[in-house]
Amino acid sequence: MLKIKTTLLLIGIAITLSSCGFKLKGSFEIPYQAIYLQAEVGSRVGKIIKKKIQRTSYVNVVQTMSDAEVAIIILSEVSIRTVAVLSNAGSVDEYELVYTIGYRIDSTNNSINNAERQLVLRRKITHSDLDIAAKSNEENSLINDMASEAATRILVRLSRKKNIGL
Repeated sequence: MLKIKTTLLLIGIAITLSSCGFKLKGSFEIPYQAIYLQAEVGSRVGKIIKKKIQRTSYVNVVQTMSDAEVAIIILSEVSIRTVAVLSNAGSVDEYELVYTIGYRIDSTNNSINNAERQLVLRRKITHSDLDIAAKSNEENSLINDMASEAATRILVRLSRKKNIGL
């Protein structure tokens, strides 16, 4: 009896949340059928955006801008590691990773304001001379996470552009 009540309660909550327009943070629905993506060959953000677009079955990534309704152009992608905290002895205790993405969203019919945009993401990472390989892997993982977050932010912005004409 308790199991049935719990199941019904969960179904009721799910119906209530879906009927009120609730969406998870970072979720997006792309309102275009064909998208052109221009990015450097080794671009982390470019690869992630392409992968996320291809997961939606109704959106095609096309090879030329003339075939697309909208274009995502990755202008720059830079990751920098700077010293954030020094110990009393003068050795590095913490680094700050800064991941900067320059991009532009263009439409073929010029219905979108195609100003250049920039995303700057920051993460802190502790440093240890004893675990150099592990810290290197952690840094690489953080950079991949920042690239994924940047890709999601760009796609969320794209999903809102058709409705508000940004």
